Amino acid sequence: MADPTLALHIAVIAALDGACSCDVWDTVPQNSGYPYVVSDYQYSDNEDFVAQRFDRRICYLSIWSEISQAEVMGIIAEIETLHEQPLTLTTGTCVSLRVDSKRTFREPDALTFRGQVILRIYTTHS
Repeated sequence: MADPTLALHIAVIAALDGACSCDVWDTVPQNSGYPYVVSDYQYSDNEDFVAQRFDRRICYLSIWSEISQAEVMGIIAEIETLHEQPLTLTTGTCVSLRVDSKRTFREPDALTFRGQVILRIYTTHS
């Protein structure tokens, strides 16, 4: 059974890139402009059922802006369009992708705004 972790990461970045009006990064390049979305980190729990390998995966995203909290909210709304949309993986199957939670806040520098989105994704191995 091949683990779908990398295939899922690639598919999530591609889906975000298609849904968002800003850059989407796995690693933010130096001197990149705002706004952007970055995949911060992921973890998975084994949710095995009787017949197949089933994992619950949590993907943490950050949205960054120097314009406004409203800009962050707009990008979060774009990410929300992925809720329960199918993702095609090269390894494994994405059973469900849900936007689990979201929040916005001003950074301590009082100039930068950030949003956080948590995706809950269920996958099976193939």
